[in-house]
Amino acid sequence: MQKNISDLHQNQIKERAQNIDDQFGSVELDISHWAFNPRFGSGLKDMNFIYEFRETYDITKTLFMLQGSHPLINQVQLYINGHNTVLFQPEFYKLSDRVQIDGFERIIAEGTNIYWTDWLPAAEGNAQDADTPIVLVHKIPGDSSTPFGVLVTELKREKVLNLLKTMTPYNQGFTMLLDKKGEVLVADHAEETAVNERLRAEVLGREEPSGTFLFNRDDVTYSVSYGKLTRLSTEWTYISATPITTITSSVVKLSNTIFLVSASGLVLALLLSWLASRRVYLPVERLLNSLKWHKGEDLARGMDEFQFLENQWNQLHDESLNLRNRLDEQRTHVRSGFLLQLLQGHLASYTEKDLKSRMKLYGWDTDDHQFRILHIQLTGYDILTERFSQGDESLVTFTASNIIEELAAQHFEQFSVMNFHDLTVAVLVMYPDGEPIGERIQSLGTEITKAINGIIHMQVTITFSGAMERIQLIPDMYMEVERATGYRKFVNQNQLIDMEQLTAHADGSEFHYPFALERDIVHAMRASDKEEAERLITLFLEEVLSARGTEILVQQSMLQLFATIQHAILQSGLSPHQLFGGENMFGQLSQIREPEKMLGWMKRKVILPFIDERDARANIELKRLVESTIDYIHAHYASDLSLEQCADLAGTNSYTLSKYFKQFMGINFIDYVTELRIDKAKTLLRETDLKINDIAGEVGYQQRYFNRIFKKQVGLTPGQFREQTEG
Repeated sequence: MQKNISDLHQNQIKERAQNIDDQFGSVELDISHWAFNPRFGSGLKDMNFIYEFRETYDITKTLFMLQGSHPLINQVQLYINGHNTVLFQPEFYKLSDRVQIDGFERIIAEGTNIYWTDWLPAAEGNAQDADTPIVLVHKIPGDSSTPFGVLVTELKREKVLNLLKTMTPYNQGFTMLLDKKGEVLVADHAEETAVNERLRAEVLGREEPSGTFLFNRDDVTYSVSYGKLTRLSTEWTYISATPITTITSSVVKLSNTIFLVSASGLVLALLLSWLASRRVYLPVERLLNSLKWHKGEDLARGMDEFQFLENQWNQLHDESLNLRNRLDEQRTHVRSGFLLQLLQGHLASYTEKDLKSRMKLYGWDTDDHQFRILHIQLTGYDILTERFSQGDESLVTFTASNIIEELAAQHFEQFSVMNFHDLTVAVLVMYPDGEPIGERIQSLGTEITKAINGIIHMQVTITFSGAMERIQLIPDMYMEVERATGYRKFVNQNQLIDMEQLTAHADGSEFHYPFALERDIVHAMRASDKEEAERLITLFLEEVLSARGTEILVQQSMLQLFATIQHAILQSGLSPHQLFGGENMFGQLSQIREPEKMLGWMKRKVILPFIDERDARANIELKRLVESTIDYIHAHYASDLSLEQCADLAGTNSYTLSKYFKQFMGINFIDYVTELRIDKAKTLLRETDLKINDIAGEVGYQQRYFNRIFKKQVGLTPGQFREQTEG
């Protein structure tokens, strides 16, 4: 049973290690793709970045886009040693630090055109970060043997660490990633230095490149799995240790009991079986001895000669099939990457002839062809709580893109489906000049709507562009298509928008903004009335929707409401930056395409943090009031004290002071003063020879009243207490 559990765990580790390898491979592919972009070509060497500021601005935008293209990427730097020595981080800097320049020149001199490293150049006087960086280096130009610059991509350590933690399916365990030299790149329990070092030494001492073994620490048995991640110009080793002692302890006891009971009955059968098998195996053994067969690794695995040949054949077949599939996948990725660049306007510098040549290279026929764009947007995602969880938008979009691709193949010979992973899909259709396809496109839109309604149970908004005769017009037309999608009705229902039939007054409909509800919402938030504020925001959105507002008008209304709320937050003395954690709230709100999701966002991200912060500040003020009262009691306990007197000094009434004094101290005002005075009296009785009359005056009591209170609190009179302590 323990072995089965270990095997199952090993299979899970391999799958998750493959996922990690795919993530790193994705980063390598993205960086390689960008490094071969004409923007990072040989023209950068002689460029005056200060004079050609527009090109400098475009490079900065490209680096920001690359920096945000993958969740593992932390920072992208571009170093160029040409007309001027400059550094983009991603902003432009003119580099003059000799130490930092030598560091980048060392990066260019080392390794191949693309490789991994664990250090970054630092300016003179700046200490290196204590944590080892994980850096991907790509020299530019990508196709040059004499590079003059380098694209340096640093990964986020915390993201890489979270990726490694997927290899420990339990709450306990250790995970680490080693470089080619065996040094630790990332470890999830950096404080466990001794344990990590023992694990690292154990793995590095093994000859097998990958495998699993048991590791004991503090009477706990760990299943340790390790393997190689082959990266560009290097090889990393992952180590995952997961405890199995707790899981298998009870099963092992039961298995031992069953084994002891069954062993006696099996002894005779095993003996007879051994004699029979020995007799059968004798001819094979004589044959092996006659051939002078050496028992190596293959035989140690219990593998016969024919199985060995069969396994070798299967391995070669699998490797050939894997290489073929990877080649097909890369071709698909390259085509998709080209179309994404085209739609986003990154190929604006290319001529029509160059674009046609590129598309023909990727397998498309563009001569005497026209182009049309279909923009498909899915809505109603928040309703699918039973089928999909939060964060599965990419999975839903992937499913929809596969459905769209199958349906498009039934209508057109040449097309390409682009998955944007955010509940939107675009289809670029190519067809011969003069061919009427209006009805076919309408039919395709209807089929896509029905299929997605029936399979995914989401609504669809499809926007059709007009016909285009030149490839250079595609980026501008795609922007128009996205803008036209904003004219959809802001409700979860199927909608088809044909740009050729879109009326000129589509954006001129009467606009109504509920100012009264806006004022009531701000008033409810200032009063910390969460339920009322949420109810009013719901009414606000319903009133905007009831006016037949399009997506653009509804978003503008909600953005205006948020701006008013933010103004109220500033008037309350709060910082929106701190309250919202530095998030771009306007950007998030403008990306929401569904009413229910927009309403939930306003309640969760705006109303609740504001009210919680106001309540927290109110509690702090009340606590300070009680603390100032306690300080006053300690300073004046020997004089007459009353709740009303302390309340007047604190600037409040006696009821409020009494209520919050009890809440924060757990004892009422009178009992607290009495305990303080009795404690001070005990100290004077033990440590001084003062008369009891004098002690009573020192703590604010008359003698007779003091004796009665003291005996009630302590159980002894003051004289008895003094005699007891002296005795």
